Amino acid sequence: MFVVLGVLILNTGTPDAPTPEAIRPYLKQFLSDRNLINVPRLIWKPVLNFCILPNRPKKTAAHYQQFWTEEGSPFLLTSLAQRDKLRARLAELMGEPVAIELGMRYGNPSTKSAIEALLDAGVSRIVVVPLYPQETKACAGTCLEEFERAFGEAMAEHPELPRPEARTISHYWNAPGYLDALAQSVRDAWSYEPGKKLVVSFHSIPVSFQAAGDTYPESTKATAEGLASKLGIAPEDVVLTYQSRFDSRKWLGPFLEPELRRLAAEGARDVAVVCPIFSVDCIETSYEVGIEAREEFVSAAREAGTEAPNFTYIPALGAADSIVGVLANLIMAKGA
Repeated sequence: MFVVLGVLILNTGTPDAPTPEAIRPYLKQFLSDRNLINVPRLIWKPVLNFCILPNRPKKTAAHYQQFWTEEGSPFLLTSLAQRDKLRARLAELMGEPVAIELGMRYGNPSTKSAIEALLDAGVSRIVVVPLYPQETKACAGTCLEEFERAFGEAMAEHPELPRPEARTISHYWNAPGYLDALAQSVRDAWSYEPGKKLVVSFHSIPVSFQAAGDTYPESTKATAEGLASKLGIAPEDVVLTYQSRFDSRKWLGPFLEPELRRLAAEGARDVAVVCPIFSVDCIETSYEVGIEAREEFVSAAREAGTEAPNFTYIPALGAADSIVGVLANLIMAKGA
């Protein structure tokens, strides 16, 4: 039987515009995800609707506006470039066209709209790839859960269509070539010498996830250690941190900004930060790291008497040929 391969790449998402009006529905969908906010709905719904949504979008819009482009959301533009380059690479490897769509867990294009496009293309097999190298239920897990929900809904709405087989790639931090691609991105942006510090920072998760069996802490540690080995960086010059905590639960640490302040107080002059969990730069990297964390380190270093402190943010891999090749090989093997 001839198999028409479909590929669905998934990521977190982005507002349609850097305005409170566009951010509000995006934020509502994001903060309504039970994989992220485990508070009883009876309590959380009024907090969300009457405290958070009337106020936070205006503040967040100012942050988005600092890195938005004239062409639109940089997150969406890079994600579309990933899709297009993957399509071309897979067609080259497989010798035939491949249907590939981009879906977002929150916002547009939705996961369901991407599934419907693949169904319209007549695919008989779908490889689903959340674009998070390390797996946790708050990232890849919630994307795969949304895929199952939207896929079931789409099939129920189209009972006349045969049901494609779905296969998933839940992580790829240990895939052949991934650490090489990550290491090269560091070399391209920053040059290591003994005494310089590389901070490897990941999105944090509540510690309750780890207690429930989430393997994310182990994979983040292995990624940081593997990256340092590829780069030949001394263990004392590598710091593993976490970032983007957004509620009062106990979250996995140590946290990025306190560690940057510690490094500054100890006399570190040159620090680089790379954020491997983020496959595409977003507000958590472009603003929280590229702007806020930079200011935090430079200010603390100057207070400690360090002259000309240097802070480098290593951009996400995005649509680089190296990571496109890694993903294409994984997809081809999974879809065979």
